[in-house]
Amino acid sequence: MPQQIAMEEDDVTPEELQGNGWFSILKSRQESLAKSHAAHQSGTQRSATATPNATLRCVAAASRLPAMPRSHNRVIVRPGGGLNVQACSPHRILAALTVAAQLAPSVTEEDIICPNSMQNIFVVSTPSATNAAAYSQVTDIILTDQRHSVTAYLSPAGITSRGVIRGVYTDFDDAALNRMLIQPRNSSLLGARRIKNTGTVIMIFNGLKVPNYVYCGQVIYRCTLYKRQMDTCHTCGQVGHRQDVCPTPSTKVCDHCGHLPTDNPHVCNQPVCALCGEAHRTGERECRHRYSCLTWCAVVVSAVADESKPSSKHPPQHPARFLPRLPNRKDLL
Repeated sequence: MPQQIAMEEDDVTPEELQGNGWFSILKSRQESLAKSHAAHQSGTQRSATATPNATLRCVAAASRLPAMPRSHNRVIVRPGGGLNVQACSPHRILAALTVAAQLAPSVTEEDIICPNSMQNIFVVSTPSATNAAAYSQVTDIILTDQRHSVTAYLSPAGITSRGVIRGVYTDFDDAALNRMLIQPRNSSLLGARRIKNTGTVIMIFNGLKVPNYVYCGQVIYRCTLYKRQMDTCHTCGQVGHRQDVCPTPSTKVCDHCGHLPTDNPHVCNQPVCALCGEAHRTGERECRHRYSCLTWCAVVVSAVADESKPSSKHPPQHPARFLPRLPNRKDLL
């Protein structure tokens, strides 16, 4: 059976798959440095002529985490109150989490913590389900004699896919939704959660297949693939993290133009989106680039299924052969 490959939320170019070696990397780096030097000399700032894909690639690369054991349990820790992940020591963060979770240091020796300065979050990886459950219950930590509120939750490890259903009754909380959704008719469903107070529910499925329909109790809903949005902060106006984990909450940009007020009274300037370069606030609904990339699972699974069919003329090929011929990201949105 051919190996299944899934790429979620990353835009992979054919040049990256060809693997031309360090010479291509060095050439690209030299061209990038030359462009940065020219922009610095001319004193130009980000404008509508900037390439949006360059911003998306930079944010995606900086947000990518290193490979962690698939057998581990992952816990996402989102700090609040202006805690800057880049300015904190991961050792002190893990020690504070251990104390807040009431775990002995001897049982956390195999745990791993990875800070992500772009998203301003921490990721804890542990082989112990007990430790993961304890970490996910933490609501605040103490650093340098100061209490910081955090939001911690479990994240499924391994190969998973996400789907979305809409129009679900808003009086159902997450516990009730999971009781109604996790049933034999939805055999691959692992869990679900609601987006704030809306009728939209995000579901996580085991494997690469997202069903077209799911059962919520006795009601059947149409299920679509989840499209991940680029994280944007309406507090500081930066791209890469969300508003609830902003490291500089005191730096507030204008709600209308998205620029930092420099005069009193403030005169709004023309907004410039950091994702597409057009004249609107960063990450608004009309932005064409606010979705990073549609989940590639369905495309890759289709390619693997077609290639795995028995043929007398040609033997099965590796599924990676299909990756350079995948549709353009814009065609999927």
